[in-house]
Amino acid sequence: MTISTKGRYGLRVLMDIAIHQKDGVVKLKEIAARQRVSVKYLWQVVNPLKAAGLVRVTRGAHGGFVLGKLPEAITVFEIVSILEGPVALADCVETGDCDRAGDCAANLIWRRLTATLVQAMQAITLAEAVRMHCQPPRADTYSI
Repeated sequence: MTISTKGRYGLRVLMDIAIHQKDGVVKLKEIAARQRVSVKYLWQVVNPLKAAGLVRVTRGAHGGFVLGKLPEAITVFEIVSILEGPVALADCVETGDCDRAGDCAANLIWRRLTATLVQAMQAITLAEAVRMHCQPPRADTYSI
């Protein structure tokens, strides 16, 4: 499974709103500028998030976006599922459409790995993602 651009921008948009909504509604134009992507494309990302209740929109000259839920209540799994659909590492896990699923050792492995991925994605909240982003680098870390 590869997370598409839409899924990656979904997380970025929600992080951006979580960081900036303390100053009031966040305008899509401002998010687009910070994330270096078009407003038109962001509408494609925001609409499913809005429909799912993760963001709320106010219209008009002073309109914009705020989170529809607390950042602690939004998980990476929820974001990805809304924008990407079911999370699975193999088609046979997602659809169950395999004539060998009951006796296939590989299917058991893909199911176990998918469950581990889902569990890891459910464990990371939007609040934690924002903390990770905003946390200054530790002095004892370095890049190679």
